[in-house]
Amino acid sequence: MKVSVWYCDNNIDIALPDSGNVDIFDLPSRRLHRLPASHWLNTSVVPPGLEQFLADAQRLVVVVNDAHRPTPTATILDNLKHDLKFDATTFLVATGLHSPKSSAPREKLFGELPVAKGLVVHDAYDTSELHTFGEGEKSVRLNKVLDWCDSTLIIGSVEPHYFAGFTGGRKIILPGCASFADVERNHAFAVQSGSQPLARDGNPVWEDIQNRTRVLDSKKRYAIQVVCDHEGNLFFASHGDWDQSYDQACDFVVANYAFDVAEKYDIVISAVYPPLDRNLYQLQKSYENVAAAVRDGGTILLISACVDGVGDDRFLKIAESLSNTGEISGAGNEALIMGIHKVRRTIALAKRVDLVLCSNLDSLLLDHLPIAPRSDVQAAINELVSKYGDNCRIAVVLDAASQVLYHHAA
Repeated sequence: MKVSVWYCDNNIDIALPDSGNVDIFDLPSRRLHRLPASHWLNTSVVPPGLEQFLADAQRLVVVVNDAHRPTPTATILDNLKHDLKFDATTFLVATGLHSPKSSAPREKLFGELPVAKGLVVHDAYDTSELHTFGEGEKSVRLNKVLDWCDSTLIIGSVEPHYFAGFTGGRKIILPGCASFADVERNHAFAVQSGSQPLARDGNPVWEDIQNRTRVLDSKKRYAIQVVCDHEGNLFFASHGDWDQSYDQACDFVVANYAFDVAEKYDIVISAVYPPLDRNLYQLQKSYENVAAAVRDGGTILLISACVDGVGDDRFLKIAESLSNTGEISGAGNEALIMGIHKVRRTIALAKRVDLVLCSNLDSLLLDHLPIAPRSDVQAAINELVSKYGDNCRIAVVLDAASQVLYHHAA
């Protein structure tokens, strides 16, 4: 049988055995209905609660995702433009630890909206732009415009996240608008067992985000949360209270993007779609999201060209240090070294399953990671089918960064 997957900015056909033991987890855009034409995000008729919130705001901050997320921010904001008071509004781009220079292309995020005078692109490393909220363990340093404002509107997209449970919600504040040190502190929890896709309560990363962003709960707050695909097509939208709207979106994701498989697979082919197919750093969620459905000794085959190279290379340097010395070089607590969670989680997973990556990367870049490089997609598939036999169980997950496979034993 043949299946079309995304690779090198094109759809390519891969050949799989005709044994009947192949399951295809199709793109959400082929399974789900888009928001109807009558929905307010398609009509610009703003809901009364949101309309009143915008009218009451005297110093409004609108927090939006950067260009590394699929959120159709420009489309959403275009529907609000008649209700926004641009002279009293600051637009804050939540970059997390992404480069401010490359993460906020104005046209892509804002279209033709007049945001230039009120645009702030967060820089986690610029301490002059940060303000400390709270005290002690609940303290957090956030972009200072969140101190200036009296009202905060967050606009985010919700999808599975491999250690924070889900994207969206308060995650746009922490890590999105936080200092490097606070992001590092939060991500240190990612090596704990409770930090898994779709996990909220009991997930230390998720709980830290909820606890420390409550320093903003004295502000007037509103949220727009959407579920979309990598092309920005909208399948679900909620609005209102930060937490209630987020929970509603999470419930939709669980119902439509998570699959409980009856039996674990020998091979899971994890096809990575834009924008997360661009570099090595972004790949992790695409194998962690499917790992629970792979049997011990099985293989996850990642298909991602990584045409932009490695991306943030901190985790590669950590992997090299671990490989050479068994320790992390440099001063400081190992658990708080940014990127250590990616390496530790990958090493732990590779003790149970094999990881193989088809990409355009130089194979030397993977020397210190437990990921086997391949350059020919079909040859890699043939190699695995030969290893496990023509009757092996195979899953093909399209857009694996947004879909989760899991297995509950009977």
